[in-house]
Amino acid sequence: MKLVEHADQIAYASASHDEILRAAAELFMEFGYTATSIDAVAKRLGSTKGRIYHHFRSKADLFFAVQISAMTRLLTEIEPIASAAGDPIERLGLMALRHTQILLAEMPMQKVAVQGLERHLLGASATRHMKTLRSIIKMRDDYEQLFAEVIDAGIRKGLFVDLPVKLATKPFFGALNWATIWYSQRRLQKADEINEIAYELAAFALRGILKGPSHDATQAALLRHRLG
Repeated sequence: MKLVEHADQIAYASASHDEILRAAAELFMEFGYTATSIDAVAKRLGSTKGRIYHHFRSKADLFFAVQISAMTRLLTEIEPIASAAGDPIERLGLMALRHTQILLAEMPMQKVAVQGLERHLLGASATRHMKTLRSIIKMRDDYEQLFAEVIDAGIRKGLFVDLPVKLATKPFFGALNWATIWYSQRRLQKADEINEIAYELAAFALRGILKGPSHDATQAALLRHRLG
């Protein structure tokens, strides 16, 4: 019985931790880091500040935890696709699609991860959290490297545009991550509709990196088949 109770406590603590992260991400997205307070997160959750401080020592710790959680989610989902068998077009297309699906479905968390770090780096408190900042930057670099390696393989096979890998990878990411600027989920928007947007955006980014004609109906059909 005690083991069951302990497992239940762990599950509850984990669920509480994740709920706090989601609420904080929404506020960071809506109001920015400076204007968001622990009080505001507690109010959004309908709880006390003590609940927040049970998991996080400060607002900065909470802010960085949102980014680490978002990056961990992406790495966990995308790494198996990047390392799987298959030609570079297929792998890159599937990576882009899954990346964009997560971005759109979990916008507050992912928007903080995409945009929040650079803004916080400009803040006076950045030096106090340099170790955490470096850790997050490494996670982001490792994640981007997954895409860079697949793009490099495609360039070597003559499938992708003849550009230095970094120069090809950055715009590809930019096309996908720009959704954090313009996308806003509508009320009652269905999952299928979000997935269709993700598909169109991933296909758009993939067409931009392919070598040779890529905009005719045959190529569009190929992209749809490859992206699923």
